[in-house]
Amino acid sequence: MRIFRQSSSGTYLLVILFLVSVFNFLDRQVLSIVQESIKVDLSLTDAQLGYFALVFGVIHALFALPIGRLADRYFPRKSVLVACLTAWSVMTSVCGFVQNYAQLLIARMGVAFGEAGVTPTTYSMISDKYPLRRRATAIAVCSAGVPVGVMLSLFLGGILAEQLGWRMTFILFGVPGVLLALIIVFTVKAPERGQADGITEVAKTDFWPSFTHLFTTRTFVLVVLGSAFKAIAANGIVQWMPSFYIRKFDLSLAEVGTTLGPMIGIIGLVSLVGASYLADRLGERDLRWYPWIISSTLLVAFPFVVLALNVDSYFLSLMLFGVASFSGSAMLGISNAMVQSTAPVQMRGMASASKTMALSFIGYGLGGAMIGVLSDLLGDGDATVGLGRAITVAAFTYLIGAILFWFSTSSFRNDVEDARLASSAA
Repeated sequence: MRIFRQSSSGTYLLVILFLVSVFNFLDRQVLSIVQESIKVDLSLTDAQLGYFALVFGVIHALFALPIGRLADRYFPRKSVLVACLTAWSVMTSVCGFVQNYAQLLIARMGVAFGEAGVTPTTYSMISDKYPLRRRATAIAVCSAGVPVGVMLSLFLGGILAEQLGWRMTFILFGVPGVLLALIIVFTVKAPERGQADGITEVAKTDFWPSFTHLFTTRTFVLVVLGSAFKAIAANGIVQWMPSFYIRKFDLSLAEVGTTLGPMIGIIGLVSLVGASYLADRLGERDLRWYPWIISSTLLVAFPFVVLALNVDSYFLSLMLFGVASFSGSAMLGISNAMVQSTAPVQMRGMASASKTMALSFIGYGLGGAMIGVLSDLLGDGDATVGLGRAITVAAFTYLIGAILFWFSTSSFRNDVEDARLASSAA
C-alpha cells in the first residue's frame, strides 16, 4: 500500500508552488532585517552590505539560464525544482555558521545558485496547467509567495534575531525548505508540456534558435527590461528600508520587522492577486490591459516612495510606503503571464530564466549594491541621510519601467498569437 499519492490537481500544484515562492523570498530577504546586526558584528560598511546583493544577483543571473534550459530539454522540471530548493535551503542554514565576511558572501552565493531554478520551473509548470485566460491569476497565486515571504522574513527574522541572534535565524530559516522538497517528491505530479494550450506534440528547439526567437520578440524584450528596471527600485528598497527605519526612528529589529513586514506582505498579496485577476478579466476584451495596468501602477509607486522617506513620523511613513508597495506589487503576476504567453511552449523555462537573469543582475544585484555605495557617498558623514538619498535615486527606475511596459502595448497581441503557432510540432 502506497503511503503517498501524487496529485495532478491544479489547485494542489498552486498551493505547493506558492509555498516554494514563500521560502524563496523568506531565505532571500532575511538578510535585510538582520544586516544591521551583521554590520556591527563583522564591522562592515554600507557598501560591503550592498555587495551581498550584487554577488547574489550575479550568481542568480549566471545560473538561471542554464537551469532553465535543463528544465526545458534534459530533466523533469519537478526534479530540477526539488534539487534547487534543497540546495538553497541548506545554504541558508550554512549562513549561520560563517565566521567572516568572505564566508558569508560564499554562503549567499550558494543560496543564489539554488534560487536561480525557481522561476524557470514553477511558471513553466503553471503555464502548462492553466490556459491564457486564467494564467495571470494562477501565476499571481504562486507569486503571492513573494510578499508573504518578505513579510515573514521581516516579521520572524526581526523577532528571532532579537531573541536568538542573526546566526540562529539563518539556521532556522533553512529547515522548512528541505521538508517541502520531500513533500514535492512524494505528492506532486507535474503537468505535461503544452497541456493547457491544447498542444499534443511540442516542437523541439535548440538553444541558440530559442535564444534568438525570444530576444527578437518585441514584447518579450520590453517586458524583461521593464521588469528589470522596476526591480532596481523594488528589490533595493526592500533590502534597505528596514535599515533606514532603524536608523532614522531609532527602532529595534523586532519593532521594524513586526510592523513593516506585515504591511508589505498583506498589501502586496492583495495587490498582486487583485491586479492579476483584473488583468485576466479585462484582458478577455483587450490583451493590452496587461501592460496598461502595469505601467499605470508603476507611475503611482514612485512619488509615494519619495514621500515616505521625507516625513518625520514612522506611522505616516509606513502609510505612504504602503501605497507605494500596493502599486509596485501589482505587476508581478501580470508580467510573468506576459512572458509565458509570448514564449512558445518549448521555450517557457528559458523565457522565465531570461527574465530571472535580468531581474537578478540588473534588479537585485545592482539595486541593492547601488543603494549601499550611494549611501556611503551621499551621506556627508550622516548614514541616515545618505541612505535616504540613495533610496530616492533608486526609486526613479520605477518611471523607466513604466515607460517600457507602455511601449509593449502595440505588439503584445500579435506576439501571443505568434508564440502559439510556434509551439506546435505539427
